[in-house]
Parts: sequence; C-alpha cells; structure tokens
Amino acid sequence: MTDDTANPERIERTDVGASIEARFKRGTGTRDEDQFTIKAKGKTAEEAAAEFEFLLEKYEAEYSDRCRNIQPSKAGDGESDG
Repeated sequence: MTDDTANPERIERTDVGASIEARFKRGTGTRDEDQFTIKAKGKTAEEAAAEFEFLLEKYEAEYSDRCRNIQPSKAGDGESDG
C-alpha cells in the first residue's frame, strides 16, 4: 500500500471499463424545456448498457412526469422566485 492509498482523505479516480451517456432535451420554449443527462458505467459495455437501461426506465417511470409537473411561475403573478 502506498502513502497515497493509505490516506482516506485523498481519493484518486481511475476509470476502467465502459460508460454510456445520453443527453435529452424536451420542449422548445424557454419555460417549456426539460434537459437531463443519464450516465451509466460498468466493467464491460454490457454492464454499462444494463445500468443505462435501468436508469432510463427509472427516469421514464418516475422522474419524467415529476419534472414536467414542476411549472415555473410567470413574472409578476405575485410569487417570488426565491
């Protein structure tokens, strides 16, 4: 064990295997846009693809509707932005 790995406060990142990333954009207007990114990693391309499928299904089943239901307020409608 080297001094670098003996120090738990220092973590070195090592990328090994395969990764998949997809970026999506839904909508066209400034207040009607959703942007999200799904990233998956695995030791092999097959593992990364399986993880990606899992995350995509989770987004489709749970998060997409929740995100669409969040509507920004219009300026001047009496609600504050923060």
